[in-house]
Amino acid sequence: MKGITHITRTVAMLKPFHRFSTLCLVAAPLTASLVLLDGCRTDPNVRKVKYLESGKRYENDGKLKEAVIQFANALKVDHNYADAHYELGKVYVKMGNFRQGYGELLHTVELDPANVAARLEVGNIQAAAGAPDKALEQANAVLAVDGHNADAYSLLSQIDRKKGDRAAALKDLQKAMEIDPNKAAYHTQLALLQASDAQSRPAAEQELRKAISLDPKDVNAPLVLGSLLELKGDQQGAAQQAAAAVQNDPKDVHARGNLAGIYLRAGDKAKAEQTLRQAVDDLPDNGDAVNLLAQYYARTAQPDQAETVYADLASKHPKSVPIRIAYAQILVLRHKDEKAKPVIEALVKSNAGNPQVQLLNSAMLLASGKVDDAFTLLQKAVKNNPDSWQLQLALANVAKKKGDLSTADTSFREAARLEPRSLEAAQGVAEIASQRQDNATLSQIAEKAIAVNPNAAEPYIWRATAEGNQKQFTQAEADFNTALLKDPDNTGAMVELGLLKLKESHGPEGTALLEKALTKDPNSVPAMSALLSYDVFQKQPQRAMARLQQQLAKVPQNAVFYTDLALLQLNTKDFNGARDNAQKATQIDPSNGRAVQAYAEAVGDLGDKDLAIRTWQQWLTNHPRDAQATTMLASLEEAKGDAAKAIDDYKKALQIDPNQAMASNNLAYLMVENGQNVDVALSLAQNARRSLPNSPSTADTLAWVYYHKGTYASARDLLEDALKSQPDNATMQYHLGMSYSKLGDKANATLHLKKAASLSPDSPAGKEAVKALGELG
Repeated sequence: MKGITHITRTVAMLKPFHRFSTLCLVAAPLTASLVLLDGCRTDPNVRKVKYLESGKRYENDGKLKEAVIQFANALKVDHNYADAHYELGKVYVKMGNFRQGYGELLHTVELDPANVAARLEVGNIQAAAGAPDKALEQANAVLAVDGHNADAYSLLSQIDRKKGDRAAALKDLQKAMEIDPNKAAYHTQLALLQASDAQSRPAAEQELRKAISLDPKDVNAPLVLGSLLELKGDQQGAAQQAAAAVQNDPKDVHARGNLAGIYLRAGDKAKAEQTLRQAVDDLPDNGDAVNLLAQYYARTAQPDQAETVYADLASKHPKSVPIRIAYAQILVLRHKDEKAKPVIEALVKSNAGNPQVQLLNSAMLLASGKVDDAFTLLQKAVKNNPDSWQLQLALANVAKKKGDLSTADTSFREAARLEPRSLEAAQGVAEIASQRQDNATLSQIAEKAIAVNPNAAEPYIWRATAEGNQKQFTQAEADFNTALLKDPDNTGAMVELGLLKLKESHGPEGTALLEKALTKDPNSVPAMSALLSYDVFQKQPQRAMARLQQQLAKVPQNAVFYTDLALLQLNTKDFNGARDNAQKATQIDPSNGRAVQAYAEAVGDLGDKDLAIRTWQQWLTNHPRDAQATTMLASLEEAKGDAAKAIDDYKKALQIDPNQAMASNNLAYLMVENGQNVDVALSLAQNARRSLPNSPSTADTLAWVYYHKGTYASARDLLEDALKSQPDNATMQYHLGMSYSKLGDKANATLHLKKAASLSPDSPAGKEAVKALGELG
């Protein structure tokens, strides 16, 4: 105040003509201050430290999301700021995001090798993740700097334990305790080592009580002590310890889940549910707490209660995104799409970038039959969240539904890489490998899955399938039986073992296993498909249809079985029956493309090609990116005689999917028939032949393109081979006859042209054959 008063008096005594210079003198200190202040604001070193300190304050207050933002701001100023990477890594770990946390901590060590705390954090994560050798590098690096670092010896003890060397683990932990005997965590760690031996469990209990006395606010020691007491049958004592852990840290969801688990194992469902509901009420924005309650209802088979409780929670905590997501998931799983729709739409409006919301949105789109929209949504979601294995898995399943096996395979593999424990991801890889007869991949994914999930039946089935494909029947049968030991009701194992028996010509054993699988699961599509294939192979289509009709009496809502029945009826020329059953299938499942195809084919065979075309046009309204459907529409237009429209739609199908073999094949044929570019047609025909090397149709098309290119010998060779499997094909007989004619072989030309004319005298090929015979003389 003295300075301000002095300046005021001085200004008052000055003469008027000095006013401006005096004001400048007065203003000078203020201007300097502003310059300094502005310099502080723009100095990147000052700014990054401010962000760092702000982040630490948020972290200390438990506001982890806000802390992440501030640490990220510090890194925007200086992306090599080791302290910010370290703090950000710690917060990610606290949030349960171990992948990103590990990455930040590892980067900290790269930037600042002397950061002992970061090295220890990295080592602990590596040890826990099953990488003891990497963790050992970190421990040794710390000890090289500080030979008396107790935490480094504690880490060594964990590494020893991971390697199965209990004696070394005890020895290293004792070194840590000699250096710092009063650290509660070491006593808990020692108790865990002792608890592995029943005889030393009393000593473990003492160590845990010691840990609690050293740090009464610790969470881990009472939880471990509770587990030991529960092993002794002291449920009350176990619950008391778990409750103490919850009291020590009310935000620790693991502690609350532990307490609920003790109650549940003791048979007290009411207290278990109450504990988990209280956790959600106390921590409505904690996704782990919200999911624990949902898992409890799933485990105890209480879907009605789950829906009621989460509806109430969503009303009570309207701003909680995790609660609303869980509520929507419950509704989707219960197929209550109308109730789920407004919940999901609200989530999309407020949290469109949330991966779980994107999964729900895609599920809603799929339920509405908007497969392509779901696919597009998930592609964008995966691009923005490449480390989300759930999004990768969802994209893979939708791609598979679309028939895009390339994207499905890539995404299944990425999901399996990101989450090796996911059996669903591994199964996706296995199924595609099985379809492609890729036995090497099938075996590899099976071995990996067995290592991670040794008690699961499915990986043994995959390995057995690969063995069976390679005619290693003894090993395959052993693996199928292992799968059935793991899961006696596994219909997949029964089906595959049944198929193996059929391969070995043990028909009665094989069909018995398949029928048993169908008894266990009346809706088992693989079991029914295998039985139908066997019936058709045995030339018993009527038995196959009777089998389907008998099963449909048990499961009248199975759209796949109605579709299979329709396809069998198409093969037996029962077009009316095929039409009716395909229509039933589409009524049950409007998204069943096979049923739509069967219906369109049936009405087309009944003479109503316009209805068949309208059927595919209607399907394409909701599935505009369906290349196969576009191809089917084009083929109907071709059959109707509209070559121009067919050519346009075949091209459209190839724009959607360049690997659509049928579109390539048919377009190539139409191009040469209509005098278009033969070289383009050749490329298309070759692509189709590569995709379908055993197809007589692709052989005929490529041969006919060769004919138009003047390569008559190549055309002849392809057609001779193709006619071995389809000797009654009038078109191929005509093409072969014309090829022989161009080669100057009149006898063979006459022979095959006459066959074409006699096989189908009223078809275009038959008429052209008669004309060619007249020209031959």
